[in-house]
Amino acid sequence: MKKILQTVVIDDEEYCRQDLVELLQKSPQVKIVGEAGSTKEAIRIINQQVPDLVFLDLNLNGSHGFNVITGIEKVPAVIAVTAFSQHAVEGYSMNLADYILKPVEKKRLQLAIHRARDQILLRSLKENHAIQLEIGGSTTPLTISDIYWAKANENYVEVCSTAGKGLIRSTFTNFKHNLPAGFTLEISRGLIVARHQIKQWRRDFNGHLYVILKCKGVLRVSKRLQKEVLQQLEYLG
Repeated sequence: MKKILQTVVIDDEEYCRQDLVELLQKSPQVKIVGEAGSTKEAIRIINQQVPDLVFLDLNLNGSHGFNVITGIEKVPAVIAVTAFSQHAVEGYSMNLADYILKPVEKKRLQLAIHRARDQILLRSLKENHAIQLEIGGSTTPLTISDIYWAKANENYVEVCSTAGKGLIRSTFTNFKHNLPAGFTLEISRGLIVARHQIKQWRRDFNGHLYVILKCKGVLRVSKRLQKEVLQQLEYLG
């Protein structure tokens, strides 16, 4: 996956747009390739630049920002930026990467970028990288985006997925090497977790670190990797 996201910022209020641009310019994860202050201008720039990510104000001179999404040829990841929270439900129904309120805070902005990267990665994975998972004596085809976690199991890899737990005939090393860079996070020796499936993390009274998955699974992080894992999870709270 790309390390730097080509990004367009859309807001009809120039001072708001420039404030957001200044914040984004401090992030090594994005590169600003265009700005727009109206629906028409936004559609033109997006179709011309074909960015990975768009920050979209939802009120553009009286026009709904979602008109931009319906007017472009290839829809990128979209983060809505607005002063009004009432658009949130509608925003998520449009499959936005995230929805943030003005004034934009630096930490909240980084979380939004993190979520956008996850969405971009998942879109790519759903189109490619089919795998065959053996579950209960039968073979189930999955995409990599269906994986929750995977761990070494002698000459196999045990995988927990949306279809359940099963085995893949592969060495753990080969399995990891065939995954896209940045897709997983190693939390202990022989155990990796899909980043997009991590919901949050916590510590117990003894200081042990755990990651909590969206599937409600809880996995313990090895002491050796705690510092590195925490650095990777800093935007998950």
